[in-house]
Amino acid sequence: MDSTDPALFILVAHSHLRDRLARSILSSFNQRIHLKYHLIPLTKDEIEPYISHHLSIKGCQKSPFSPASIEAIFKHTAGIPRLIDSLALKIMTAGFHDKTQTLTQEHVFAANQEI
Repeated sequence: MDSTDPALFILVAHSHLRDRLARSILSSFNQRIHLKYHLIPLTKDEIEPYISHHLSIKGCQKSPFSPASIEAIFKHTAGIPRLIDSLALKIMTAGFHDKTQTLTQEHVFAANQEI
């Protein structure tokens, strides 16, 4: 029984889980976690490649986001990938509604009002 792992668990949570696992009552459990990773927010310079990568996976060759919209996205999301994804989808929906080829910071502000 000791030669095999009887179960494999993947824990995904907010950063407060790390604080809870640090408690002495959970030290035995925390010691058995072999790999830990903390995803930090993206920098302003990382947001455009992040969005472009996701768009290229879906077949979009050129990002419709203007440099000003990327800066506004950073301002509204603080670089948190989950928030970037949600806001970018709303921005693209607003741009589709306006039938525009370039998404501006006005689209970001309009989409941010809906969150």
